[in-house]
Amino acid sequence: MKVGIQIRTDHESKPGGDSALAKAFARRLAFAGCQAELVTTAEDVRRLVPNLFIAFNLDQSLELVDLCGAAKQCGAKIAVYALHHPRQGIRGFLQGGTKGLRRLVAQFEGYDVEKYVYTMALLRSCKRLDFRALRYGLHGRQKILGDLLPLIDYLLVSGPSELAEIRLVFPDLLHTKVFVVPHPVEMPQHDLTQCNPYKPINGCKHFIVAGRIESRKNQIAVIQIARQMPVAEFVFAGQLNKSDKRYCEEFDKLILATSNCRRVGQLDFNSLLQYLAYADAVICPSWFEVMSLINLYAYAMGTPIVSTPYTYDSDIIQSAIVRYDPAFPADLLGALNNIGIRSGISMAHAAKDLEEFSTFSWSGFDEFMRAAVEIGVNVP
Repeated sequence: MKVGIQIRTDHESKPGGDSALAKAFARRLAFAGCQAELVTTAEDVRRLVPNLFIAFNLDQSLELVDLCGAAKQCGAKIAVYALHHPRQGIRGFLQGGTKGLRRLVAQFEGYDVEKYVYTMALLRSCKRLDFRALRYGLHGRQKILGDLLPLIDYLLVSGPSELAEIRLVFPDLLHTKVFVVPHPVEMPQHDLTQCNPYKPINGCKHFIVAGRIESRKNQIAVIQIARQMPVAEFVFAGQLNKSDKRYCEEFDKLILATSNCRRVGQLDFNSLLQYLAYADAVICPSWFEVMSLINLYAYAMGTPIVSTPYTYDSDIIQSAIVRYDPAFPADLLGALNNIGIRSGISMAHAAKDLEEFSTFSWSGFDEFMRAAVEIGVNVP
């Protein structure tokens, strides 16, 4: 059983949630006895000749047309993990979080989310001298969807909330078989109980903001709030997004000038879990997310979460979370002031909770594989 799994061409230089999902799916499939291979181009797909092809990011339909078309020519069944972002969150980002070219495109398109996403995809293709931009630029978004959507056999969504919005934006997907596949939480490769735990500064609140440094993640808003909480420590974990240069330069300037903030770069998996386990709260200030893996890890370990509402993780996370609107960052200050200082943290307890949550989070993907693979796969 051969399975092709789409991964971004820039996954090495720009790691993100979709790339992590692709690699996680590949490991799970390999464990189940499949020949799973990460692919980036239509040529890769044709060389592999997969029985099943898993693509990502329905909103980037232009990038999926050739890949899914090549997979269908090989006789493969096609599944798309939607990764459809909440439109209300994107609209807020376009109105309050964009600068430069993104701002100009957003204004030109009247802050219409679907038009903005389509235009930005065309511009990226033109920059890469991709002929698809010329082919579809004259026909519009409906031409792309008309070519792509009939190819899709399975639609994978993170939860009911994402599916409800997809039904509004992509009504022609009603023909597909839908599976709810939450973002799976993987267990660490090493025993967390044997790691030297990170210890926060005694006597002060300790917050962590994890994720790639970029305008969509909205970390600068947290730094501005941190200046009003001088007795708290704010740790930012994540690498700079080099394609968002202006934002990263402003972030670096502000964090160097703010004594209670520091950036630790991109942490290895075990170190990240230690920070999450010992934090008084995890902050997710993103304008929009599909389902934050950081929030899921924090939830599994019982760490309080302060997050914006434009994410579908509310389908899973029912407690230990405070929501605030990123358009009103002052509300974040009140939320953080109400967070208490944690005590009695046990890495052994955190590891046990992670293991239990990991089993639950993989159940949706395993159900999809059992249903999709008719020739038989031993799903763990």
